[in-house]
Amino acid sequence: MCKTPAIADIVILVDGSWSIGRINFRLVRMFLENLVSAFHVEFDKTRIGLAQYSGDPRIEWHLNTFTTKEAVIDAVKNLPYKGGNTLTGLALTYILENSYKPESGSRAGVPKIGILITDGKSQDDVQPPARSLREAGIELFAIGVKNADEKELKAIGSPPEETHVYNVADFSAMSSIVEGLTRTVCDRVEQLDKAIKGEPDSSSRFE
Repeated sequence: MCKTPAIADIVILVDGSWSIGRINFRLVRMFLENLVSAFHVEFDKTRIGLAQYSGDPRIEWHLNTFTTKEAVIDAVKNLPYKGGNTLTGLALTYILENSYKPESGSRAGVPKIGILITDGKSQDDVQPPARSLREAGIELFAIGVKNADEKELKAIGSPPEETHVYNVADFSAMSSIVEGLTRTVCDRVEQLDKAIKGEPDSSSRFE
C-alpha cells in the first residue's frame, strides 16, 4: 500500500494477444488485482484506467469510470481476454490520444503514469509513440513476461530502466514484482507531485 494517498492518473495497458493464452491471462488478472490494491482509488486520489490491445486497442474503462478500489478490482476480475496480434506501438499511441484526455478523466497538474504489460515482441515500432507519451509528461513502466523483447521494453520505459523496466521468466513469477513495482510507482508519484507543485523533493536519491 502507498504510504501516502497518492494523487495520480494511472493507465494500465495490457497485452491481450494470442501468445498469452487464457490460462496466463488469469494470472495477469491476479497481478492486476494486487497492483490496484496498493493504491488509494478515489475520485480525488488515484484514478486507474485500463486499455487492452492486440491488433486493435480498446478502452476497457476510463480513468473516471470507477471511483472505488472495489469497483476497479471487480472490473479486473471480469476483464475479458481479447486475442489477436501484438501491435504495441499502435496501442501506446491509442492511450495517448484516448486515455490521457480531460473527457476520459485525466486531470491537469496530476502525475501521470502508464504501465505496460506484454509477453512478446511488437509487430510495429514502439519508439516514436513511447517517446510521444514521455514528452507529454507521462512516466512509463514496462513489464515484460516470458518472451518479451528486453530491448523493446527499455525503449518504452522511462529512465532509469532499473526502476522502470521489469522482465520476468513466466506469468506465475509476476507476483514477485508487485511489491517493488508499486513501491517505485508510489515514490515516483510523490516526487512528480512535488515537482508539479514546485516543492523541494525530500526523498533521498542516494540510498
